Amino acid sequence: MKTLELQLPVHWAPSLVNSDDSGLSDIDIKAINKFIFSMIVEYGKCACIDVSEYCDFLKYHDAMEYGIMSCDCATFTFDITQE
Repeated sequence: MKTLELQLPVHWAPSLVNSDDSGLSDIDIKAINKFIFSMIVEYGKCACIDVSEYCDFLKYHDAMEYGIMSCDCATFTFDITQE
């Protein structure tokens, strides 16, 4: 299995792990959808398989290009194995 680890906002976890967008703002939902689309274009899927329990406030993280500013982030692990 080939994996990819990214530093992403910890509040994205319910959406990326369980497809649960409840409680997220419209801005966050749009950013997550853009992220998922870019993962599908790049890797053919967006399957989050783990989220670290440790989080840290980060100014620079992997969701910045989707308009997300400094926030608490965790390490998200994605299965990017080509089928």
